Amino acid sequence: MAEKTPAKGQQKKKTSTGPAKPKAVEEVPRERLTPGRRKKIFAVAFLALALFTFLCIFVPGSVGPVGRGVKTALAWALGIGRFAVPFLFLAAAALVFLERPDVRLGMVAAGAALMCASLLAMFSISTPTGVMFTSENLSGGGGLIGASIAWPLCRLIGQVGAYIFTIAAFIAGLVLAFEEQLVAAWKRLREGEARRAPVLQAVDEGGGEAEAQPRKKTAAKPGSAKVYPSRPTPAVAVTEENGGQLAMPVSRPRAGKVKLPPSTLLNRGGAKAFSKQTNEERKHAIEHTLSSMDVDARVVKVSRGPTVSLFEVEVGTGEKVKRVTELEQDIAYALGSPDIRIYSPIPGRQAIGIEVPNHVRDTVLLGDIIEALGPPQPHNLLTVAVGKDMSGEPVVLDLAQLPHLLLAGSTGAGKSCCINCLVCCLLMRCRPDQLNFIMIDPKFVEFTWYDGLPHLLCDVINEPEPAAKALLWAVREMDRRYQVLQKQRVVHIDEYNAIADKDPEVEPMPKIVIVIDELGDLMIVARREVESSISRLTAKARAVGIHLIIATQRPSVDVITGVIKNNITARIAFQVASHADSRTILGGKGAEKLLGKGDMLLDPGNIPQPERVQGALIQQKEIEFLTGYIREQKSPQPSSIDLEEVGSTVKEELSDWDPLLEEAAEFVVMAGEASASMLQTHLRVGYARARRIVVELSQLGIVGPHEGSKSRKVLLTPEELDDWKARRAG
Repeated sequence: MAEKTPAKGQQKKKTSTGPAKPKAVEEVPRERLTPGRRKKIFAVAFLALALFTFLCIFVPGSVGPVGRGVKTALAWALGIGRFAVPFLFLAAAALVFLERPDVRLGMVAAGAALMCASLLAMFSISTPTGVMFTSENLSGGGGLIGASIAWPLCRLIGQVGAYIFTIAAFIAGLVLAFEEQLVAAWKRLREGEARRAPVLQAVDEGGGEAEAQPRKKTAAKPGSAKVYPSRPTPAVAVTEENGGQLAMPVSRPRAGKVKLPPSTLLNRGGAKAFSKQTNEERKHAIEHTLSSMDVDARVVKVSRGPTVSLFEVEVGTGEKVKRVTELEQDIAYALGSPDIRIYSPIPGRQAIGIEVPNHVRDTVLLGDIIEALGPPQPHNLLTVAVGKDMSGEPVVLDLAQLPHLLLAGSTGAGKSCCINCLVCCLLMRCRPDQLNFIMIDPKFVEFTWYDGLPHLLCDVINEPEPAAKALLWAVREMDRRYQVLQKQRVVHIDEYNAIADKDPEVEPMPKIVIVIDELGDLMIVARREVESSISRLTAKARAVGIHLIIATQRPSVDVITGVIKNNITARIAFQVASHADSRTILGGKGAEKLLGKGDMLLDPGNIPQPERVQGALIQQKEIEFLTGYIREQKSPQPSSIDLEEVGSTVKEELSDWDPLLEEAAEFVVMAGEASASMLQTHLRVGYARARRIVVELSQLGIVGPHEGSKSRKVLLTPEELDDWKARRAG
C-alpha cells in the first residue's frame, strides 16, 4: 500500500500537467494577433473586396455566376451608386492601413454612410413616386435604399423640400466624417491671411506700428490661456526692422522648405459632461460640517477642474481662518474623500480654498490645448502647454522667461509624460536651425523615439560620464556665446538673432534645451561634476538661450541640493510619498496629497501659492507620428558635438576653481553677505582675485547675482554649505 500511494501521486501530477501544454499552444496565436496586425488584415480584406466588386460591376463575366449575382444585387440596392462601391472599399483600406491619429474611423464610417444615403436619395427624388420602385428606375436611380428614403420625403415635403433635406444631410455627414480636418484647414487659411495682412498693411502705409494690431487678433484665442511668467511682448518682436518675421525667420533659404508638424497629428477629446448635483451636495456637506463645529463660514463659489473641484469658502467677520484649516479631517470625513487639500488664502481673493477630487477625472489631451500657444513667433518660440487649471483653462509656460524648470515626483506620477509634452510642443514650434536639444536619459527607455531627429546635437545620452561631458560642453558653449554677444554689442540672444536675420554674414544662434530625465542617477555617479555644471548653467545661461529641464523621482536633499534648488525657481511637483519630499520641491506641503496621473502643483517662481494643474497627456503613437513627420522633412543636421573630443576632462575643468574658494564660501555664509572688498580684507588677496572668487561663488549658486553697489545675497544656509563641502571633498 505504501508503494501505491506515491504512484497515485505521480499519476495525479501527470494528469494535472497534461492539459497545460495544449493551453499554452492555444495562447500563442492570440499573442501574435496584435492590434497592428489585425488592422493590416482588415486593410487586405478591404482591398480584396474593392478588387472583387470592381470585377463584378465592370467585368461580371470574369467572376462567374457569383459575380453576376453580386452585380444584380448591387444594382437593385444601390442603383447607379454601385459604381462607387469599389472605390469606397479602397478608401476604407487606405484609412485602416495608414491609421492617422487625426482620423477616427468610427466617425468617418458614420459620416460616409450618411453621405452615401443622402446621395442615393438625391438620385431617386426626380423619379415620380408612382414608378419609383420599378426595376428600371431602381437600377437607374438610387436603388432600393435611395428610393426608400426619397419616397416618404417626396410625399411629405415635395421634391424641393426633399432636395433641401438630403443636401443638409450630406453636409452633416461631411462634417461628421472630417470635422477636425475641415477645422484645421480653416484655421490654417485664417492664420495665413492674418500673417499676410500686417505685411500688406506695412507696404501700403509704410509704418511699423500697424503690425501690432493684426497680431492681437491672431493671439486673441490663445490669450485665454494662463502664461507663466506673465510678461509684455518684447519690443524686439514688433519693431519695423524685424516686423516681417511674424512666425519664423524666412531670410534663411536653408530652412525655407522645412514645415513644422501640424497640430492635427495630435489626438483630441470632446467636452466632458458632469453632474452639478454632486458638487451641490458637496457644498452643502462642507457648510453643514462647518456649521456643526460653530464656524461661521459659507461656500461662495465652486469651480470644477479636470481632476479636482475647488470650493471657495468665506468666513464671517471675526472668525479665525485657522479654525477652518484645522477641520481638514472632519471635512474629508463628511465628503468621504481622504485626499482633500485646504489652503489659505486663495491668491488674489479673500477666501479659503478646499480642493476635492472629482468622482470622474477628465483626461486632458495635448491636442486639446496646443492651440492655446498660438502661432510660433520669434519672441514665443519656447512656450509650451502644460495642462489645464482649476477652471479648465490651458496653462502655458514660457521656458525662455522661466528660464529653467525642475520636475519631481514618484514613479508613475506623470513626470515622463509631462517632459514628452514639453519636448513635443517645442518640436512643433521650432525648426532645427532655431532650437537644438541635448537629451540625457539614464533610464534608457524614455527618449528612444527622439533618436535621429535633426534637432539633437548628439545621440540620446544614457551614461553618467558622457552626460557630465555634455553638461561641461554646454558650459563652454555658454562662455563662447557670451563672447559672440560681446562682439556684436548685444546682451541677449534674441537681439543677436534679430541682427542675423538681416545680415547674411552673421551666423544665427539656435537656442539649446538640455533635458535630463533622471537627475538622481547622475548625482550618484558624478555628483561633483554634474552639480558644478548645472550650477553654472542655471546661474547665467539664460541670456545666451540655454535652458534646462530637469526631472527626478527622488526629491531628496542629496539630489535636489541647495545649490541647484536656489538657481531653479520654476518647479513642478507631482505626487510624492511624504511631506518632507514636498517641502524639498516646493518649500511646503501639498504634493503628498496629489492624485497621480499628471496631477501636479505648478510653481513658476512668481506666484504666492503653487497652482493645481492637471497635466496634459500625449500617447506614444502620437510621438511616433510627430517624430516621423519631422524625419520626413530631411532638415539640415546641426553641427553635432563629439563628447570624446570635448577637451580636458571634467576633473581638470573643476581644478580651475580658486584654491581659496572653500574658505571664502565659509566666510560669506557666516557673514550673511558677500562682496569683493570683504573677501579682499579677509583673505588678504588682491582685489582682482577677490572679485574673481565672488564670481565663482555666484556661478556655484552660493551667492546671488550682482545688485549694483549692494553686497550680494548669500543663498546657502550653514547646513547646506556643509553638504556642499562634503560633496566637493567626495
